[in-house]
Amino acid sequence: MQPHAVKVPVIVSVPIECEFWSEGDGWTGSYPQLTITVHGNNFENTKRNMEAALQAKLESILRSHSGSNAAA
Repeated sequence: MQPHAVKVPVIVSVPIECEFWSEGDGWTGSYPQLTITVHGNNFENTKRNMEAALQAKLESILRSHSGSNAAA
């Protein structure tokens, strides 16, 4: 009997250390390793923007990597 495999999405939480600083009337956050910079009107908003930007960038990298495997 051949085993049956299923594909199931798995959500992974990975802590990433980013830099944040106040600037003018808002905040800026940066993760230079992936060339990500975000802005917000307060720290919490900027942190949420960074989370969203990191999520989008990592999904893009994984899609790109997955696509290159499919073409091989």
